Amino acid sequence: MKKFYVLLFSAAFAITLNAQVEVTFAVDMNVEAASTDGVFVTGNWMDDAGLGGEWQEPGTNMDAQLTDSDGDKVYTLTVMLPDGDYQFKYANGNGWANAEAGGDSDNYQADLSSCGGVDNGFGGYNRTFTIAGSALAITPYEFNSCNVSTVDVTEISTLSDVTIAPNPAADFTIVTYANPNNANHDIIVTSLTGQVVKQFYSIVDNTVRIETQDLTAGMYFITFRNELGEQGTEKFIVK
Repeated sequence: MKKFYVLLFSAAFAITLNAQVEVTFAVDMNVEAASTDGVFVTGNWMDDAGLGGEWQEPGTNMDAQLTDSDGDKVYTLTVMLPDGDYQFKYANGNGWANAEAGGDSDNYQADLSSCGGVDNGFGGYNRTFTIAGSALAITPYEFNSCNVSTVDVTEISTLSDVTIAPNPAADFTIVTYANPNNANHDIIVTSLTGQVVKQFYSIVDNTVRIETQDLTAGMYFITFRNELGEQGTEKFIVK
């Protein structure tokens, strides 16, 4: 009987250890026109997402293609991943030469060190993110750049007139918006490197108070996502 209980505990622990959460990649292609071959994301997250291997060449696995469902030129892909530290990069078209921040003689080169990028060993950079038990909406940057996407929450059809005040915030900030159809919205707060620090699910009210005393000073992003899959991001600062 004692052995049965030990095995049961071990199985439960393994299930908890391997739990996966939703991760959404997003890249803004408003500055760099999207290739007719597609926009892709690659990295060492692919095997954990069930895509059959890490760092697959862009364009060789269509399950790693991002799409723009609402026509705002912000391309997204949502996958399920376990906790961990990951590296990734976007590609505008097929092949490694079209991956951003590749270095050497690749088509796209940029210094991504100021937005969490790390040396890729080939004269370029990889983007990074960390999952720690909660869903992650990766900060949408412009392709091959550390410029944060300027596409904002006005792209979401179910809400409008977003205000964030005070901004900068010291102890708290209050987010208000119009929600005429009483739609449900997930509201996810992320750091500059994409780490989820606050999250509110299925919010119908049009006012949300975000406590900021436990956040380090710097820029943060509030991502709004509705039941239609539309999402947009606003920025605020903690001082």
